[in-house]
Amino acid sequence: MSPDELWELNSAARHKTYPAGQTIVTQGEPNVLANIVTGIVVEKKGLADGREQIVSLLFPSDFLGNAYRRDADATAQTVSPVTLCTFERSGFEDVVRSHSAFRQALFDHAVAELDQAREWMLLLGQMRAGERVATFLMRLARRQSDAGCSHMPRDVVSDGAMLRIPITRGQMAAFLGLTVETVSRKLGALRDAGVIDLLGPRTVRINNVERLLAESL
Repeated sequence: MSPDELWELNSAARHKTYPAGQTIVTQGEPNVLANIVTGIVVEKKGLADGREQIVSLLFPSDFLGNAYRRDADATAQTVSPVTLCTFERSGFEDVVRSHSAFRQALFDHAVAELDQAREWMLLLGQMRAGERVATFLMRLARRQSDAGCSHMPRDVVSDGAMLRIPITRGQMAAFLGLTVETVSRKLGALRDAGVIDLLGPRTVRINNVERLLAESL
């Protein structure tokens, strides 16, 4: 986008901060349109039997909310302190109508979400338990690197990378369609093989990226 287009978009934006554990928007409520500046957000969908399923983790630079839907199709909750750059829908829609570059960016974002959904179907439908856990760790490491959430350069995951898992072991199990015991066992197997070190309930050091990649898909 040009400087003038960015200025017009920024003029429609407001910054909001949220503590960890706070709900930003509930499924079925009017949608929130926001860019994540700092922190991590989890999106969850309610199931018919009352359970919740985590469907995505959002990092800095990710966009929260669907510009083409009036109501939120998932509940968004912070898992760390979060700063959002939020947009009023009317001002946001004015910018979208006026600037083809921004419309294209929204389209690209929607396509990327569809690609992620397809990959997720593959993850849950075809991968073995160990592959799911290894793939989750690699994707999380890449996202944290891309978002500047780790000490590694952007777009790089190398041996020694420190990985902060932003959700609990139980949430991770639900996210992967596994039991907590299976997740713990597969993490332990990666540790015993020297691929990773478990430095705490949510902290992992990746000792051998090549071997972790070989375990994932």
